Amino acid sequence: MKTRKIRILIHLAVLGLLIVSCSAEDGATGPAGPAGPQGEQGTAGADGADGTDGTNGEQGDQGDTGTANVIFSDWIDTEFAANIIATGAGFDIDVAELTQENINEAAILVYGRNFPGLSTPDIFPLPFITSSNQHNYRIQDVGVLRITIASIEGLSIGSPFFEDYRYVIIPGGNPAGGPGAGGGLGTKNGSVDYTKMSYKEITDHFGIE
Repeated sequence: MKTRKIRILIHLAVLGLLIVSCSAEDGATGPAGPAGPQGEQGTAGADGADGTDGTNGEQGDQGDTGTANVIFSDWIDTEFAANIIATGAGFDIDVAELTQENINEAAILVYGRNFPGLSTPDIFPLPFITSSNQHNYRIQDVGVLRITIASIEGLSIGSPFFEDYRYVIIPGGNPAGGPGAGGGLGTKNGSVDYTKMSYKEITDHFGIE
C-alpha cells in the first residue's frame, strides 16, 4: 500500500514537471495579422522663392566703320614706257602702310584704270589679262608694292593697257599669311571675299571717294 502511494506521488511529480516545462513561448508562431490602413498623406511643402536674374554686362563700343580702318591711295600715274619692247616690265610704288602686320593680315587690292575716251574710265582689279599681256602686282618688300606686266605669248608687250593705278589695304581682312604669298591675292574675311567684289562695290562698301 505504501509502495503504491509512493508511485502515485512520483507520477504526479513528473507530470508537474512536464506541465511547467511546456510554456507558451515554445509554441509555433501564429500567422501575421492583416496590414493596417495607410495613413493620411502629409501636406506639400511651400515652393521656394525664385532666384533673381543676373544683370547684363555693359555693351562694348561699336567698332570703326567705313574708311576708319581702310587705307587707300590716290590714282598713281604709270611709270611704264608708252611702248615696251621687252616681254616683261615692272615698277615699284612706295607704300608706308604696307607693314609686315598688314602683309600678314590685311586684304591688299590693286586696281588699274585706263581712259578709252569715254566720260567714265574703265577700272579693273589686278591681276588682269588682255589679249596678249597679263597685268599683275606683288608685294616686293615691306613698304614696297610692285606693278608688273608680262607677255603671254613671249612677244614684246607693246603699249600698256592701264594709265594709272590705285591700291586699297583693308586691315584684318585676310587670314594670317595670305597676301604675302601667291602674289597678294588672298583677301577673304570670314564669308566676304573682296576679290569677288567690283571696284564700285569696294568703294561703296568702305565709303571710299
